[in-house]
Amino acid sequence: MSEVKNPAIVYISPAELVVHPKLIEIYGENEERPALEKSISEKGILESLKVSARTGVNIVLAGKCRLQIARQLGISTVKVEFVESGSPEEDLKLVLDFNLHREGGKTHYQKFHEGQYWESVLRPQAKERQRQSARRLNQSNDSNLNHSVTESKSQLEKGKRVIQEVSENLNISVGSYHKGKKVFELISQLRELEKFKAVVALEMEFNRSIDAAYKFVCNQDICYQVIDLLEADEIGSIGDGIAWMLNGERNPFRRFQLDQVYQFKKRLRPELEIVGRVIGITNEFVVFGLRNLGNMSLEIVNLRPRQIDAELQDEPSASQRKRILNLMQKFSDVFPVQVSLTELLKLPNLTDKEEVLLRMYESDVFEKTWEDYKTQMKAMEVSTNRKKDKICAA
Repeated sequence: MSEVKNPAIVYISPAELVVHPKLIEIYGENEERPALEKSISEKGILESLKVSARTGVNIVLAGKCRLQIARQLGISTVKVEFVESGSPEEDLKLVLDFNLHREGGKTHYQKFHEGQYWESVLRPQAKERQRQSARRLNQSNDSNLNHSVTESKSQLEKGKRVIQEVSENLNISVGSYHKGKKVFELISQLRELEKFKAVVALEMEFNRSIDAAYKFVCNQDICYQVIDLLEADEIGSIGDGIAWMLNGERNPFRRFQLDQVYQFKKRLRPELEIVGRVIGITNEFVVFGLRNLGNMSLEIVNLRPRQIDAELQDEPSASQRKRILNLMQKFSDVFPVQVSLTELLKLPNLTDKEEVLLRMYESDVFEKTWEDYKTQMKAMEVSTNRKKDKICAA
């Protein structure tokens, strides 16, 4: 039996293809997709690009990244499926439909770009259904008052259903959609005003956290001051701007570095040692490792810069830390030892018992035990082989 091929699928040169501008607007001109690039370099393009030739130009509606990678790899022809489209509006609808469940993950900004489109499509449909419903009510109900109340309720329900459907398309909650929409609108306004530095910073914050970006946008006393600072090149991120507004410093985190040891003016809690080591720095917190003097264990404490009333100390455990790092290299293939050594690095200093543990790791105990173990295993293997040989001989 001969194979039936799809006549709409052809192989053409990447040079003959043009990406739909909406794809570039939403997803950017160049995306990093290492997994897809590896797959294409090894197996070629498995899924065809969706293309419209409505205008006489081959417009890519889906497959922007595949085309980009094909060009980078110098692939001479790509697999293309031509799809039917009768108007620019239908082209746009196909772009969003094809990319609704796009692989590779979408940023929040990209999702809300799509949400804007889905609302523009779904709201007119909802209004049309509402008008039809109103006409039917008008025919069957003589009371104008009852009709007005019913129509108002209907409008509210239609609006809720549109938002619900859009949220489902974007795979986010209705609450997050309401918050994110406010942030997206401000980004769009800043873009129109050509405040591009603020656009980039707010988009980064938005992609990091919808809630954080929403709180920033709602705090107008801080929001517009930070936007001005971004545009003036005084700061580089929303987090820096918020910190400056709240603490009076351009970047209150910059005086902290990983592994530094600080002595606090007073204990954070009665059971905690008064010194702590910086073991992490996030967008909001400086993360300290402190010893709990009650059970001698490590405790992790997150503090905002303005909460830290402490002075930097000279490193109290420089030689011990160097020994720990050497041991981590030595026992890189022994996970439990790696874990214990990593935890020791988080403490501001070591106790006598922990020093004994360190010396035990440094001794030849592990090597001797390992050699003894290998000798025993070898002896067992020899014994097993001899038994097998006797059985075979019998």
